[in-house]
Amino acid sequence: MTDTSSKPPILAIPADSGTDSEARQNSGFATAIPWILQYWRVALRWKWVIAGTIIACLIAGAVYTMLAQRIYTATARVEISRTESKVLGNMTGVEPDRGGRIEQEFYQTQYNLLRARSQAERVARSLNLARDPTYLAAFGGKAPPSAMRVMSKAELDTATRRVAGNLLGSVQIKPIVGSALVDISVSTPDPELSAKIANSWAENFIAANLERRYDSASYARRFLEEQLAVTKAKMEEAERDLMGYAERQGILNIATSDSADPKAPTVERSITATDLVVLNDALNKATIDRIAAEGALKAASGQASATAAGSPGVSSLRQRKTELQAEYAKLMVIFQPDYPQAQALDRQIKEIDRAIAAEQGHFGGSTVATARAAYEAAVAREQELRARVAGTRTSLVDERRRGVQYGILQREVDTNRELYDGLLQRYKEVGIAGGVGTNNVAIVDRALKPGGPSSPRLISNMFTALLIGLALAGLLTIILAQIDTTVRDPAEAQEVTDLPLLGVIPDTDMELAIDEVRDRKSSQSEAYLSVQTALRFSTSQGVPRSLMCTSTRKGEGKSTSSYAIALSLHRIGRSAIVVDCDLRSPSVHRMAGVANGAGTSNFLSGNNDIQSLIHHDETDGLPFITAGPMPPNAAELLSSDRISELIEALAPHYRHIVIDAPPVLGLADSPLLGSKVDGVVYCVEAEGPRTNAIRYSLARLRNAGAALLGVVLTKFDEKRAYYGYGYEYGYGYADAQPGE
Repeated sequence: MTDTSSKPPILAIPADSGTDSEARQNSGFATAIPWILQYWRVALRWKWVIAGTIIACLIAGAVYTMLAQRIYTATARVEISRTESKVLGNMTGVEPDRGGRIEQEFYQTQYNLLRARSQAERVARSLNLARDPTYLAAFGGKAPPSAMRVMSKAELDTATRRVAGNLLGSVQIKPIVGSALVDISVSTPDPELSAKIANSWAENFIAANLERRYDSASYARRFLEEQLAVTKAKMEEAERDLMGYAERQGILNIATSDSADPKAPTVERSITATDLVVLNDALNKATIDRIAAEGALKAASGQASATAAGSPGVSSLRQRKTELQAEYAKLMVIFQPDYPQAQALDRQIKEIDRAIAAEQGHFGGSTVATARAAYEAAVAREQELRARVAGTRTSLVDERRRGVQYGILQREVDTNRELYDGLLQRYKEVGIAGGVGTNNVAIVDRALKPGGPSSPRLISNMFTALLIGLALAGLLTIILAQIDTTVRDPAEAQEVTDLPLLGVIPDTDMELAIDEVRDRKSSQSEAYLSVQTALRFSTSQGVPRSLMCTSTRKGEGKSTSSYAIALSLHRIGRSAIVVDCDLRSPSVHRMAGVANGAGTSNFLSGNNDIQSLIHHDETDGLPFITAGPMPPNAAELLSSDRISELIEALAPHYRHIVIDAPPVLGLADSPLLGSKVDGVVYCVEAEGPRTNAIRYSLARLRNAGAALLGVVLTKFDEKRAYYGYGYEYGYGYADAQPGE
């Protein structure tokens, strides 16, 4: 039976006391309090483990500080500028342009280069640390004899790598936030050695930076040389292909300029195209000459016609021609040109034209003949030039058709030539850049010999030892708390059993326990009186008519509790009797100081003379029934109805019947008895059984239908517990002297 009144009250928040967030905050705080108290109790429980662990760590820290080797730290400061790697303005590609990248990438690269193994090996070689007696004495206790002899290259390389590994553990790279400065700190047992290594580290970093740039330019030169050779071979091959094709196709180009300016660029043009241009110019000139000759001929003919017009013969011929033309026109209205009369008229008209021409030639014959000869010569020249232009144009079209492949080959030659010229210019620039030797790393402060050791530091080591001690103490406490799952204080007893706490019985000697119970002034007697008082409030009817005391295992004080509860009731005038039902390991007869004669086992076996089984304590007169002879079948006897008959037989004579039951774990006796009594008092020994065993035992009692009244914590030592309320002020009050 669970008593909910023993649990901590739940904080109630009125509806108008604040917002929902405040309510959740208060609820969370109230929920966290038990956890805080639980951890506090665990800490108090293992306070000596915690204190011992912390003290041991502090002592170890102090001893380490006194015995540790003195280390001296020297620091050199360098500046790493964020500058471009390019030297020439028109030069790109020697080193990658990182201007578009974030600043952090550049500096992280530099920091990692400072921490690189190659940097450590470079310092080790420059200072010859592999054979330096000072370095070997500082890191090895003394210089080995092998350091003084001449080493082979393989041995020296191995020793240098070993020294570089040690240096990497002794050097710290510390960038100064918000600046381009970096501190190089070296810690060794020798102050002068620390300063020497720090300065050498900075100097070798600068030298390595310059070498990387020079190596980059050297690689670029080698690469450009290879590319120049390849490009030159391609260019020469392309030129040979171009010339061979031009020779096979008969293509011949000459360089010409379209401008009179001597600085104007020249272009290549084929001879056919040049001839066409010349012939076009000559044709244009011949056409102009022909037009001029034609004009001169017309002028001469007109002049001769005007002279002949005044002659009577010419006039009569023209009149006759007019008449004939009029007749011919009339005939054409009716007939076709092939009409015989029309043809005759046409012949007459032509004869008259010849006569008129002959008459006119008679008057200006030499002038017209000269003009006509010049005109005919001009026409002949024009026709000849036109024919040549047409032929040249046809040849040019054919040449252009064949020049397509020629143009492809020409462009390949031009491309290779431009590529070759560009590579050649880059090669010259790389040669200039490789000799400049710029650097973006500079030493700001050289390392000085440290005046005192940087470690060990007492305060820092002690603080570290304290933190380690706290961590180890916490870890040990958690491990021990997980391993030790016993009940240590009343609060744990309530949490584990989920039962009300009836009382706490202080620890005492087992042989003296019953004597202290009989002593009215002892703490044991006072504790059980408190248990008896708590039982009066455990039910609405007060102390149950019949109850039993049991525990998880034997030796937890259940028998003493049974006897003490009955004795406490007996002393206040409530008649009570103790019945020993632990038929396997009886104890009541030893506490009463009598022999284990006839008792409970006899009644369960059929002896109904109950009065013959009852004994009385000689000191207090408390009635009790011993267990009787040990039966071979205790569980069978307890499972019968004789237990109920025993309780009914004793009920008329005693107000309270207290049964001493066997332990629960591993036996069926207590669950059988618990189902037949009005209530069960569960005894738990402080630092006794494990919590899982207690929970399992209580579950068995609950499954059997037993009414659990509460838990009694027995053998409690307040000095070893971590319960924070203290029971000694109540139980030890009777022992105090007057005035205390």
